Amino acid sequence: MERWTVEFLRYLSEQRRAAPATLRAYGDELRRFGAFAESRLGHAARIPRDLTPELLSAFAAARSLQKIRTGRAVSARTLSRSLAALRSFLRYLERRGHVTGALRGALPRVSTPQPLPSAISENPLNDLLNRAAVSVPHGDTRALRALAAAEWLYGSGLRLSELTGLTWSRFDAKRRLVRVLGKGSRERVVPVGARAADTLARYWSALGLKPTPERPLLPGRGGAAVSPRTLERDIRALLGALGPNAATHPHALRHSFATHLLDRGADLRAVQELLGHQNLGTTQVYTHVTRRRLKAAYARAHPRA
Repeated sequence: MERWTVEFLRYLSEQRRAAPATLRAYGDELRRFGAFAESRLGHAARIPRDLTPELLSAFAAARSLQKIRTGRAVSARTLSRSLAALRSFLRYLERRGHVTGALRGALPRVSTPQPLPSAISENPLNDLLNRAAVSVPHGDTRALRALAAAEWLYGSGLRLSELTGLTWSRFDAKRRLVRVLGKGSRERVVPVGARAADTLARYWSALGLKPTPERPLLPGRGGAAVSPRTLERDIRALLGALGPNAATHPHALRHSFATHLLDRGADLRAVQELLGHQNLGTTQVYTHVTRRRLKAAYARAHPRA
């Protein structure tokens, strides 16, 4: 089983260009299945000989009953990811000449909840960023970096990991365009707002460093790259001024970017391209956020609402 897992992960990395997080998650799930199969069979699973619909069904049932640290069963999303790893592995076996249709059919489909993205209202968010721009203490480069990061996330709809991975070689400051390497190593070109570009220039001026092509776009005080976790903590502190009920995760800025564009009539396909979504259905989730406002306007204005 281990040999097949290694070959499968290599296939995902080299031919499917899967993200490192996907490779790590799929590897963990397949090793978990291998340990389960060995406990049931009494020996290491021989692929594909020992794979049966009964074994796969038993693993799905056992996985759904596993407990997390708090004593609760695993979430539907975790179970869905676990079974998705197995389905992908079985499709890989089919590419290698083994029939796996009946095996894939033995894995149940899991309904996962579809929560609405957490977006921040337009006026409070813009007021906060405007106030922060004039109230950052002189010499506080950390606060200025958090402001620059927030302006980029909200102004361009980037993921936090995409922002921390940017270097100056990917940013055309004159045309205010940035080449972003997103999920699945897919590259896209995204416009950068004037506020974001100005705040970035202000941050570098405060650092007293000269930008070079290989340097990170948002480095730390000494010029080294900043971890996403550190930047997330700083952005949460900045957004915390919105109040206790506001979304403070950096991803809320990306959600706000998409929601505010759609609110103002942006084309759904254009928003999909800006966000780097592979499927339009992922972008369509944001239409549910704006739909609540449309229904409210309809209820107020239409005589037969």
